[in-house]
Amino acid sequence: MRSNLGRLAALLGGLSGCAERAERPSAADAQVSAPTPSATPTTAEVPDAAPRAKADRLVVLVGGDVNLGRGAGQQILKDPKYDPFHAIAPLLGTADLRLVNLESQLSDQKGQTQHPVNHLVFTGPPGGADVLARARIDLVSLANNHAWDYGKSAFFETLTHLERAGVRYAGASRERSRMHEPTVLSAKGFSVAVFAVTDIWNQGPIQEHEARHHVAWAAYKLLEAPLAKARKEHDLVLVLYHGGGEYQDVPMQWTRSFVSQVMAGGADAFFGHHPHVPHGIAWHAGKPAFYSLGNLVFAMHSDYPWTGTSFMAKVTFHADGRLEAEACPYHVLGHVPMPFEGKSRAARERAFKQHLQVLSAATGGTDVGEPGELSCFPVSTRERRPR
Repeated sequence: MRSNLGRLAALLGGLSGCAERAERPSAADAQVSAPTPSATPTTAEVPDAAPRAKADRLVVLVGGDVNLGRGAGQQILKDPKYDPFHAIAPLLGTADLRLVNLESQLSDQKGQTQHPVNHLVFTGPPGGADVLARARIDLVSLANNHAWDYGKSAFFETLTHLERAGVRYAGASRERSRMHEPTVLSAKGFSVAVFAVTDIWNQGPIQEHEARHHVAWAAYKLLEAPLAKARKEHDLVLVLYHGGGEYQDVPMQWTRSFVSQVMAGGADAFFGHHPHVPHGIAWHAGKPAFYSLGNLVFAMHSDYPWTGTSFMAKVTFHADGRLEAEACPYHVLGHVPMPFEGKSRAARERAFKQHLQVLSAATGGTDVGEPGELSCFPVSTRERRPR
């Protein structure tokens, strides 16, 4: 565990991109299809069936990487009611909307949940959609580097299973070139536009891949107009982002630049994933950017201890424009997130608070308060310029 700011600061200029990352686009961005305007936005009524007066507040809980392939997938095949979210159900129950990154396809591969040769290729079984629904996950991001692991047919099958289970998705579309449109969720009278994009692609440059028509790439020029439109039409605008350097403790420069653009472009909050470890929190005009939420349902890497501890971002949005943010940590046992509890709870909380403070020093600074119910730490801006 890196615990001193000097080491973190030294990393800022010297980190290299992860091996799975696609080449950085330049003029090639033009090859990624721009969104086509649509008169019918993708809308989910969650959980309200009809419009209602806006409540005083809306609580949104966002988690990192969820892999329902590999070992979790085998458990689901053995027991369709298997629930890797069971231990954090009390935390999930505190939110009005729950969002995560689905890091695996959901497809029928005749009992296979990981490629026998390439272990970086995996899929969850179709029943993974029901697992998400039972955990009351309202929306998943599909814009990530594993969206195409078993190909186009498995990608479309994933959409079908999520639709069957009533789980919304963002950052992907069955129709060509609609992937940069937001998915709109309605809850407690709030209209929430959710965008999802990826800055990582496993099958070579996405600009040369068929997925460029179906998976949202993190090029701001493709997001700028939809983001501005959503800002005018909805109460809240959230951006989910998949990118950065795997197992690195601080954000890459291109991620920082992208965050600055989307926050200036109208986002109310930013939530990142892919590094598999937690990152610090930045603030843009009082609005939070959670650079990486690490692993949620994902086995830890034995070489990187912080792949086994991370947090969910909990943001309470008030109708009058105020917000409060919290970091709600857990540790991962196998691939199952577990709350801090028992004799080790206080020690885990101290270690997490110190680590988050150090990480956040590299992103501009964040005040981390004392843990409350479910070990959730209030976090707030220091009014410094984000780095």
